[in-house]
Amino acid sequence: MDGIAYILLLLLAAVLCFAEWALARLRPAWPGLVLPLCLLPPVLFILPNVVLNALGMAENSLQMVLSLLMGLLFFAPTLVLLAIYWFCRRRRKHREQVEKMKIQDL
Repeated sequence: MDGIAYILLLLLAAVLCFAEWALARLRPAWPGLVLPLCLLPPVLFILPNVVLNALGMAENSLQMVLSLLMGLLFFAPTLVLLAIYWFCRRRRKHREQVEKMKIQDL
């Protein structure tokens, strides 16, 4: 049963990455920011509670550092989607600049 859950999570992650890639390639910039912004509020509501509980139960500094790193792990999906958005938008701007240069050379 656990294997099926992992496969479904990987499939969901792949679908989200593909959707972000498709939205980031659109002409207006805002559709590409919809998915990262949808993932951000739940993280901002859950993260303080999880980190404060983990820090409260930490017995030494290593456990405190690990709990803070765990808190950063909650941001991973949002950061991945923002990285996809940034990469696609940068490529689009580069292609538009090349097209401008071609037009100016004519």
